[in-house]
Amino acid sequence: MAQFSGTWQIDNSTGFEDYMKAIGVPDDRRQQAMQTLGDSSKMTYKISSDGDNWTFGVTTSAGSRDIKFTLGTEIDTTTLDGRPLKALYTLDGNKLTEKQTGPDFESVNVRTVDGDTMTMVMTGNGVSCTRKYKKN
Repeated sequence: MAQFSGTWQIDNSTGFEDYMKAIGVPDDRRQQAMQTLGDSSKMTYKISSDGDNWTFGVTTSAGSRDIKFTLGTEIDTTTLDGRPLKALYTLDGNKLTEKQTGPDFESVNVRTVDGDTMTMVMTGNGVSCTRKYKKN
């Protein structure tokens, strides 16, 4: 979907550390995550799609990686802190939903776009956070 395409930089978030605790990110990795993924980290997503085939290029101060997926097809991947998970992406109208299932957590991440702002609401093990990104 065209509104998701482009480069998005983290702008602000609420509840991110509590969310990470809920999905089991260990204390030492949570501190690192706040530095590399937090509001002042300049983390970016570069999103592109070709029909149902999508690529998320994620860049943080710790490095970068590409996540490639086809809508409606579950993939094996890892969390940014290296834990294995299965992810399923679906598109329903203007909502891009990512369902993550790991060994000890489940998270549903819903992305929507309004103008030059992408909002991602992440809900894992009953705890939600909201992260907003600005389009570059």
